[in-house]
Amino acid sequence: MSLQKLERYVVDEALPKWAATAFDEQHGHFMESLQLDGTPETTGIVRTRTVGRLIYVYAHASVLKVGPPGSLEKAERAFHNLHRVAWTAGDKPGYARTINRFTDEVLDPERDLYDNACMLLALAWLYKATNDPKYRLHIEATIAAVDQTLNDPFGGWAEDSIGSLPRRQNPHMHYLEASLALCETSDNARSGQMVDKLFALFLTHFNAGTLGPLRENFGPHWEVSDRFRSNRLEPGHMCEWVWLARRYDLLTGRNVQELCETLLTTGLTVGRFEQSVLLLDEATFDGAPLAPHRRLWPQVEMLKAFLMQYYALGDITHRSEAEAVAKVILETYLSAAPAGCWHDALDLEGNPIAKTIPASSLYHLWTAVVELLNATETRSAFAASDKQRIGRASGPFALPQTALSLQQTSLARNLSAP
Repeated sequence: MSLQKLERYVVDEALPKWAATAFDEQHGHFMESLQLDGTPETTGIVRTRTVGRLIYVYAHASVLKVGPPGSLEKAERAFHNLHRVAWTAGDKPGYARTINRFTDEVLDPERDLYDNACMLLALAWLYKATNDPKYRLHIEATIAAVDQTLNDPFGGWAEDSIGSLPRRQNPHMHYLEASLALCETSDNARSGQMVDKLFALFLTHFNAGTLGPLRENFGPHWEVSDRFRSNRLEPGHMCEWVWLARRYDLLTGRNVQELCETLLTTGLTVGRFEQSVLLLDEATFDGAPLAPHRRLWPQVEMLKAFLMQYYALGDITHRSEAEAVAKVILETYLSAAPAGCWHDALDLEGNPIAKTIPASSLYHLWTAVVELLNATETRSAFAASDKQRIGRASGPFALPQTALSLQQTSLARNLSAP
């Protein structure tokens, strides 16, 4: 019941609200956030990653035929204007990090892996929604820009065009998400190789040891140390990797069962401080809070992890857990918020503390709703994948050839806790 209520809230209230209120008709841009009363923010500052995610939401909603009238056209207009302002050509091509939607001024010109990953996700679904070949050209240009501007000799890609530290798993996780989307929506020739390379990075660098926990921050050679806060854990990202690993499973047929179980168990153990159903934003290895609040997005990623485990395994316990998380989200983050909106963060006592309503949370909510809308197809796909896997030699962490090559050539890493 709570899962259905959450689905209807996002489709019937949130999608129309944000398409109407968070789109600047005069300037043709999406907004970074809304104010706490549900009205437009007034600074004009917007991150490329936020615009990319809203474009993605409305393109995907259009494909699933639940998008509000005119929202795909707004998504296309937003892409056109963002590309016009934020795309940088030359020796270091890619999308700039931040713009002002009122003035079309680039506020932060650096090309960032996270932002370009979100733009690639948007382009994958714009192409799927419209079948317009111009989006295929933008996809190819964005992939080439990431490789040219953010190439890193020690594996993966640089944080940004100036090589900021620490290096983080999070932008790579979202580049994997975009690469999976390309595999699911188009026949891009590079996407399968990108997926293999990125999942190999997860296994050889991000996941400490064979079964974790998932580390967030690293030095330039993927080393871990106190200097780079390598002991900082984010339970929500462990859950998000369960969602992505299960999609990787469907795409490749590789067995990720043990990995997903460990990621989810570790995320819950570290993140559910004092037996709360909700996850901490950040924690130490022993589960002590590093931030005195709980944002909405980790709870939604936990919900998605439970759903994907349920679809893959058929264990009703996982669905019951998902139902419980949805119930708490409805009763806390969505309660007493403006229509179609939410409280983005709660303190450890459950009091709302956010200063704005970030648009990025709509992306997280939407990705959970996608898994609810596609439930029958996803369960059938897992069932078919299981039948095909029978008799196939596929160990729990069987790596593709590109991953094996990367693993063999990567630098030695210190996997002990800093």
